[in-house]
Amino acid sequence: MKLRSISLTNVRKFAGQTATISGISDGVSVVAQANEFGKSTFFDALHALFFLKYGSTTREVKALQPRTGGAVRVSAELELPSGRFTLEKTFLAQKRASVKDASGNLIALDDEAEAWIAKLMGSGLEGPAGLLWVRQGITALEPTGSSKAEKDTLLGARRNLLSSVAGEIDMITGGRRMDRVIAAATQALGRLATATGKPVVKGPWKDAELEAEAHAARHAELDRACRELSDALMQRREVAARLTALEAPGAQDALGIALEQAQKVYDTAQAHADKLGQAEAQAALRQLELEAAQNTLDGLLHAAKSFESARGALQAATVLRDQTKHEATSAQEATDAAQAVLAKASTDLKRATDAKEAAQQDALRRNAAEKHDQLAMLLVQIEEKRSALDKAEAALATLKVTPQALDLIEKTHAEHQRAQAEASAGGVQMQLSYVGEGRISADGTALEQGAHAITDRQVFEIEGVGRMTIDPGAAKIDLAAVEAAQSKARTALSAVGAADIAGARGAAAKRTEVSAEVALLGGVIKTLAPDGIAPVQAGLAQAKAALETLSAGDAQLHEDAATLSRNLEEARDAEQTARRQYEAARDERDIARDAFAGAAVGFEAAQTGFDAASVAYGDVEGFAARQAEAARVHSSAKVTAEDAHAATETLRSAAPDLITAQADLARAKSAAENMRSEREQLRTRSADLSATIRARAEDGVEEKRDEAAGLMQSAQERAARFAHEAAGLTLLVDALRAKRGAAQEAYFGPVQQELAPLLALLHEDAALSFDPASMLPQGLERGGAQEDMEMLSGGTQEQIAILTRLAFARLFARQGKPMPIILDDALVYSDDSRIMSMFTALHRVAADQQVIVFSCRQMAFASLGGARPAVEIVQDI
Repeated sequence: MKLRSISLTNVRKFAGQTATISGISDGVSVVAQANEFGKSTFFDALHALFFLKYGSTTREVKALQPRTGGAVRVSAELELPSGRFTLEKTFLAQKRASVKDASGNLIALDDEAEAWIAKLMGSGLEGPAGLLWVRQGITALEPTGSSKAEKDTLLGARRNLLSSVAGEIDMITGGRRMDRVIAAATQALGRLATATGKPVVKGPWKDAELEAEAHAARHAELDRACRELSDALMQRREVAARLTALEAPGAQDALGIALEQAQKVYDTAQAHADKLGQAEAQAALRQLELEAAQNTLDGLLHAAKSFESARGALQAATVLRDQTKHEATSAQEATDAAQAVLAKASTDLKRATDAKEAAQQDALRRNAAEKHDQLAMLLVQIEEKRSALDKAEAALATLKVTPQALDLIEKTHAEHQRAQAEASAGGVQMQLSYVGEGRISADGTALEQGAHAITDRQVFEIEGVGRMTIDPGAAKIDLAAVEAAQSKARTALSAVGAADIAGARGAAAKRTEVSAEVALLGGVIKTLAPDGIAPVQAGLAQAKAALETLSAGDAQLHEDAATLSRNLEEARDAEQTARRQYEAARDERDIARDAFAGAAVGFEAAQTGFDAASVAYGDVEGFAARQAEAARVHSSAKVTAEDAHAATETLRSAAPDLITAQADLARAKSAAENMRSEREQLRTRSADLSATIRARAEDGVEEKRDEAAGLMQSAQERAARFAHEAAGLTLLVDALRAKRGAAQEAYFGPVQQELAPLLALLHEDAALSFDPASMLPQGLERGGAQEDMEMLSGGTQEQIAILTRLAFARLFARQGKPMPIILDDALVYSDDSRIMSMFTALHRVAADQQVIVFSCRQMAFASLGGARPAVEIVQDI
């Protein structure tokens, strides 16, 4: 039987897929794939196809089903002497078994197909496949931990094979009877010797045996030394061969080329990463330039609007200032004229009242009181304005929304709206409208009519119908960008204590209003008290002091009282008339001054606003050109930013895996260093072995061993002469044992015959001994020494187990039952030298036997050669 192809559908990791291995050749076929490819899946599926019923639901069958469930289908194309056939089984769901010929005609179905397969496989697991199909990690002929039933099954397979080849099945039973006969003869011999079969103590036979034992001990010691010398020679040859391989130019060049290639790949990946970093920096710079261009364009638009508004306000303030200035000048001139008239009247009044001190004192006191009252009134006005200014400044301090803060809030608000718009554009929208009383609810709340954005998987309750689940899948909204923009907007609002952008705008407008009020009140105070409030307070104190020092005195009358009275009355009338006229003119002057001061403050505020707007506006004639240039720069910056972002994304999508390149470079460096270290160790080992060989050769251990052998033989011959009394029984026991040995040799002869050339590939002059009970190899004899299987290395045990399976395969082929040998990740413990010998053994057997090897060690098994079947994985429709 030969396998030509294997096909799996919906098996384990191939869920929803069909995986096929085709083109399996007659000799060695190697399927070398990476870990997790599914090699063991193919092995287990093939095992199920041949040995598990299609209706089975055992753990082994269920283990083939993927997590997604469904029917498990396994098929294989076989080539038999009678032609090609296709076997197919479907497990767990749609259970079916079928056998078809090369033309596709159905040969057997279900149970008939199972019977056809059972007949093909002989005794099932007790037949060839039980010995020749090796699962991953289980290479021993009787794996550790096997149950008694499993051991009995494997023992039965080996016994049936050897018995059918040797035709000596009854000799095993006879051999057991021989054991009982030998035991009886030994018991009889015990009457002549000790229970251990030794002569009686203090007899000549005993002396001769003691002498023979002494020579034998010395011979064994010398023989061990000879074996050590032989082992040292062999190890030195192996070390020399390994050194030759390591120091070969090709080996070193291969590592150098691999290291150089890994370095180039890493340098390329690093250069690409640097280029990507530069591109990202350029993209960020272009984005900053775009934002700057946008700010410049927005600033120009805002400056144009502010300039026109400030220019209108300045024109109105200029007209008002000029008008109030003219009125103030006219009022001052009228006041000056009235003051001149008052001065003359006061002079006349002074001359009229010179004789009358009391009248003069009264006039002076009235003037002092008037000045005192004026200053007191002025001080009250200043304090009222100062109090209002303090309140306005305190209110201004509580209003934190400066123009800069408002610009930041507006920008973050715009970014949040843009992020929401982008998220909504990329998400799933549900348009909802009702025609009846029924409603759709989510989380217990009825939804309103209109559009609803679906940001994530959501379950809706439909009244009277049931539940509806909407999952946007790949169209899920990326809320991270929205939440980040929202967080920035909230942070900007929180920094100024505003609840929302409308509140921030209102607070900014309020701050502008209060700022104007502060400026106005400051201007009024400056007008009322140009030098500050201290001079006004000092003048009021002086006026009060002067008023308190003035007192009425006696008038010195130079004329009669009537004249004085008349003159005084006329002068007083004239003075009062002049004073009234002066006071009226002065009041009008003060009003005009106040109006002019207010107009001047308004003009200064308007001029300040206009100057600020003019600075922002710049040259009036070139503003349109600047605005057009700003729009052009903004458009160019936008295109440049988009191009930089696209270039960055292109570089990012084509970026090689820098971490993998770095790891591969480290691996290549480590391999080179390991080769150098191994060369040093091998040179040291070679020197040590050479020293051991020289020491043993100088001792002449081989000559001494031969001498000891001669003395031992002489002593043994003398001891034999003292065995007359036990000769009959000894001859009987020896004869019986010889007979049993001959029977065992005839029983195990065929497998030894097939095993000898295979074993010679690994160990010259070596032979395996078999345990008659377990019918398994029990020891390896090489160099004249017997070594138990459990004392051998794991690699040697593995190699013996595989070679024994190959020998069994040869026996099956001799019986006309060629069966494919299938190995799943075997030879995991073999070194580089012996694995090549094992590869040769596989090809030796593959001359007339099909060998299929699954392995994850792609580089190591490249030297195995053989065919490489095609592997194809197709997605089921």
